[in-house]
Amino acid sequence: MKDLLNRYQKNSLRIALLGFEKNLRRALEWLDGYEENGILYSRKLNHPEKNGKQARQEIKTALDMIEKLSRKFDLRKEDSDAASMLRGDLTISWANLLDTRANKLGRYGKVNPELASNLDSDIQNLAGIALQLSALLGESKQEKP
Repeated sequence: MKDLLNRYQKNSLRIALLGFEKNLRRALEWLDGYEENGILYSRKLNHPEKNGKQARQEIKTALDMIEKLSRKFDLRKEDSDAASMLRGDLTISWANLLDTRANKLGRYGKVNPELASNLDSDIQNLAGIALQLSALLGESKQEKP
């Protein structure tokens, strides 16, 4: 079956199945009672239990099919370092934080003259922490023997 797909088609199939598998596994976590409770948000899955049982069965069926297709088309499992994902997310947070300084918020309307002195240094500190964490995570892989 390896010959049915060229390398670009194989890569496309792998990416689609990988994305679906990640969504299925995240759904299982939520169905198993996973909750997030942050400072500015909380999130949990509210669903009827009868739907949860059916959803778990559908997820199992889909995961079995993904496994079958990955074997059939010799789709390799790739290891990835979560640090690279975190570094990317933290870099995006750094940029987003800098975009909330008083002078940048002017694009949403007139800025109160006192805003910069009440907001900008804290935002600058948070952005610095995001950048520092990104750098620290970047070093973690390099320091391993």
